[in-house]
Amino acid sequence: MRLVVLGKLKWNLEAVTPHDFIEHILKKLPLPKDKVPLIRKHAQTFIALCATDFKFAMYPPSMIATGSVGAAICGLQLDIVDSSLSSDNLTDLLAKITHTDVDCLKACQEQIESVLVSNLRQVRHHQGQSDPSKTVDELDQASTPTDVRNVNL
Repeated sequence: MRLVVLGKLKWNLEAVTPHDFIEHILKKLPLPKDKVPLIRKHAQTFIALCATDFKFAMYPPSMIATGSVGAAICGLQLDIVDSSLSSDNLTDLLAKITHTDVDCLKACQEQIESVLVSNLRQVRHHQGQSDPSKTVDELDQASTPTDVRNVNL
């Protein structure tokens, strides 16, 4: 019944997310074709990281996507290979592509990089405290019982 009502009212319930902007941004940038999948993967990781931090709640999806692509390119040091992708040129180009303010874009990208650094520190800290005798396979195994009938509620 809900679908009938939504269909009649022509409600579009799809939310625009930062992932919707990645392909558009990547197509507009002068990037080496062999590096595009890696940049996409890193940008998607940064977007997922932004989704877990409240600091990015007020940024529009296009800003998060643009900052994530910028952080991915800078993190992969593609700006060293191609001078047109230097930090300032890249930020200006990204701002033109998405029609955003350069200063806001820089601030967003810096926050993304800052959150990444802090999360990497936490991971390293937790790895140092974890039991080294446990292997990755042991950590990945589920700890639920194999037969749910044995569970007494």
